[in-house]
Amino acid sequence: MIRVIILFATFLAPHAIAESRHAGAHVHGINHVKVVLSESSLQISYEFPVVQLAKHDEHQHDEHKHDEHKHDEHKHDELAERLEEINSIATLVAIPDTADCSQSNIRQELRAVASTGGDEEDGDHQDVVIEAALICQNPSALNTMDFSPAFNHFDDVEKIEVEGILGAQPISETLTARKAVISF
Repeated sequence: MIRVIILFATFLAPHAIAESRHAGAHVHGINHVKVVLSESSLQISYEFPVVQLAKHDEHQHDEHKHDEHKHDEHKHDELAERLEEINSIATLVAIPDTADCSQSNIRQELRAVASTGGDEEDGDHQDVVIEAALICQNPSALNTMDFSPAFNHFDDVEKIEVEGILGAQPISETLTARKAVISF
């Protein structure tokens, strides 16, 4: 029980310190996932650089002359729309059907990486944080997690670092597109 409490604290700690994280820790191409399973409750926190949401269409930007404020507003709105499209954690990770997990909550947000913590900081130095809560009717069947959907969704992901605890079993693994499944 103490392990679960410590892990939940570990799971929530990034929220407290993420606002003051420096850009040096923000690495493009690397995604970070924290997973905690306690009884039938599965928590997944998925974090990645905001540039993965942005579609690079430089030709379109060269043709249009926008004042800087309108361009920044448009860019922020566009990123927010793309973020809202990820309305299920299944967009990024596949969980075995036999575990019978259903998403009870999802929260998406953009977080500035710069030291001031304001979301109005340089748009290229923000992280996206997606937090999902799931209830699993058969948690003992949760023996794999497949991150192929994330590699398929974002073409510039090089690796995904996964940490957490499932029941009493700690997990820590780095995944690539060639090895995108964790087994436990």
